[in-house]
Amino acid sequence: MRASMGQTEIEVPLNRAPLRRQLVVRRYEGESSVIERLCELGLTIGTQLLIRRRAPLGGGIEVEFRGVRVGLRLREAAVLYVTACGDSNAYRSS
Repeated sequence: MRASMGQTEIEVPLNRAPLRRQLVVRRYEGESSVIERLCELGLTIGTQLLIRRRAPLGGGIEVEFRGVRVGLRLREAAVLYVTACGDSNAYRSS
């Protein structure tokens, strides 16, 4: 969790974040090879993104960032920790 102007932003792994909410990448936690791949794709700290779709039966997710849509495996998405972006208070509590 991180404090922000009297509120707490809760970081969650991308694979557990809700659909169609503006999110921002805050940190990585996991295998360096997966982190390296995500960085090569452009999913760096501070990147804003949106989860567009989830595949049925835990097959993966489709995210959109910087005008590009990319499919990620759930194990890759679990490495990225995100918080809500902008005015959305999906992960904020007082």
